[in-house]
Amino acid sequence: MRRDIKLYNLIFPMWSIYFFGLLFPAFLLILLPANFAIDSIVLLILFAWLKLPDKKGWYKKTILKTWGFGFLADFVSSGIFLGLSEVVDFWEYGINVYLPYSNMEAFLFTTAAVVLAGILIYLFHRKFIWKKMELEEGQKKKLALGMAILTAPYLMYLPPM
Repeated sequence: MRRDIKLYNLIFPMWSIYFFGLLFPAFLLILLPANFAIDSIVLLILFAWLKLPDKKGWYKKTILKTWGFGFLADFVSSGIFLGLSEVVDFWEYGINVYLPYSNMEAFLFTTAAVVLAGILIYLFHRKFIWKKMELEEGQKKKLALGMAILTAPYLMYLPPM
C-alpha cells in the first residue's frame, strides 16, 4: 500500500523565485537579463507614448536604476510575503498560499504581494528615478505609474512547478 506524502514546507511558491537566486546563483543568469529586457521594453514604450524627445538619452540615464529598483521592489515584496507565509500557519485555516488559484484567500494573498510590489515600484520611480529629471510632473507620474502597472511581478500568480 502506497502512502502519499506531501512535503508542503519544501514547495515554494513561484513568487519566491527571487530567493532561488540566493540559493542557486546560476538562476540569476536567467532572471536578471529577463527583468532587464522587460524593463527596457516597457520603458521605451512609455517614452514613445509620452512622445519624449531623445528617447535614447533618457533610456541611458534611467535603465539601470529602473532595473535595479524594480528588482528590489519585487524582492522586498516577495520577501515580506514569503516571510509572512512562514510565520502565519495558513494551513490551520485551510489556506494554501503556495497555490494562488486554490481558494479565494490564496488568490488575495498573492494579489496583495503583487500590489505591494507595484506600489514599491511606483514609489521608487517617483522618489529615486524621476525626481531630479527635467520632465513635467505629470510625465513623471505617468512614467512611474506605467512602470508600476506594466512591470509588477505577475509571475507570482503562477503556481509552483
